[in-house]
Amino acid sequence: MKNMLMFAAFVLLFTSAFAGISVTEYTVSKESFQPNDQGVITITVTNPVGTGRVGALTMSISTPPEIILTGTSKLSDIESGGTSIVSIPVRIKDGASAGVYLVTVSFTGTSYESGSEPENVLNSVAIPVTVLNPPIFSFTTDKTSLESIDSIKLTISNNGGMAKDARLSTSGIISLYGTNEMYLGDLDGSQEVTLELDSRSAQDGPENLTLVMTYEDELGTEHSDEYAIRMTVKKESLNVAFLQNSDIITREEGIVSLGITNIGNTTLQDVKLVFSNSSLSFKDSTQLVFGDIAPGATAEVSPTLLVDLTPGLNMVEGTLSWVEEDVTREETVSFPLTVSSDADVGVYLEAKPSPLYIGQEHTISVLVSNLGSYAIDNVDVEFSSDAIESMDISNSQYIGSLNNDDFSTVQFKVKVGNVQEGEYPITLDINYRDKSGEWKTKTITKYVNVYTQPTQNGSGLYLLGGFVAVALAAWFFFLRKKPSRAA
Repeated sequence: MKNMLMFAAFVLLFTSAFAGISVTEYTVSKESFQPNDQGVITITVTNPVGTGRVGALTMSISTPPEIILTGTSKLSDIESGGTSIVSIPVRIKDGASAGVYLVTVSFTGTSYESGSEPENVLNSVAIPVTVLNPPIFSFTTDKTSLESIDSIKLTISNNGGMAKDARLSTSGIISLYGTNEMYLGDLDGSQEVTLELDSRSAQDGPENLTLVMTYEDELGTEHSDEYAIRMTVKKESLNVAFLQNSDIITREEGIVSLGITNIGNTTLQDVKLVFSNSSLSFKDSTQLVFGDIAPGATAEVSPTLLVDLTPGLNMVEGTLSWVEEDVTREETVSFPLTVSSDADVGVYLEAKPSPLYIGQEHTISVLVSNLGSYAIDNVDVEFSSDAIESMDISNSQYIGSLNNDDFSTVQFKVKVGNVQEGEYPITLDINYRDKSGEWKTKTITKYVNVYTQPTQNGSGLYLLGGFVAVALAAWFFFLRKKPSRAA
């Protein structure tokens, strides 16, 4: 769109240089139009000072099919130094595609200068008109109250044009929990997502949940818009924050560090937590004992745990018990656990032609296989080597998604450098996003042998001839001399 506007500005400047008449200014009544919208293009036509009167002035308009003229303006003679303002009403065709369209307006007339023959004058201008159906968002939630860390279902409805590459974040005291941004993809219609919200820093009472939608419109222009949803914050009687201080990999047993921070004003005594989710298996005891936790303090435990949960943020229910002011209390809580997938990849290399020769061009195929239990996305392969140079424009190749136990192959056009024969490393960086949404990079080093190009057949014949000559000389000097020495 910028290129089109620059082109139109160039046309305006170029045409204004002609004597007789010039277009000195134009405006469009709207920055962008939706299909079936109406608007007005206004053009200022000037007859420069020092020229003759321009009469018989006419105007012709050329429009693309998406723009319909709904009227015209009458033109009058323009005296030297005078101007005329022309209004062109237009309507955007129903169903017009998004884009920047040029409306070309040409002016012709006759210049009458004193002492000169009448002269025909011509000037044109191309005016960009933007057609865009912007997204129109609305939001609904399945609940209107928040207590601490809550899971809500949010329905996003788009009643306008496509919103591409949309992402959702929050701004304000109520924030997303466990992530800074949620990727939504292309939004056209309705989409339901589950949000984990943290309202622990908010005060009791009404509070805005401010959603930030970042997206590209149909013309590729990025927007970031805020929308407020009114919520009611209700503080829990138990004021704690749950912490996970180590990674948890699904279906892998390991020691994990879990903590509880007392963000209230009173000491919590004999704090214990029992998870009720069968997807968590503890090696020793299912009861986690945190002991006494003073205000502002954190207590941690390190159980051996096996988790069979979907990668990503999981809200795991449990029962927290404690003693507060000599009263034993108990409350059902949701402990947030971020689970990483067991994503892993393997690679296999194949060169064609093979083997690799110094100074020669080859194609190296890299087979990438998904060794984990879940699909991985946005897989790409980066190739680097000090001895072998990639001849492609980019040293990375994109694969996309790989299901578990799936594989795919990419090729790199390479040339072996001017190196010595021997073994050299190739470094492959496999970048991908696992099921939990985390970006991971696995660096794999493979070693390959490079060889000197074999000599040609002609050289071999010369070498064979040399061997024959040496053999004949040996026969002549040694074998033929033996009889005479025996005599």
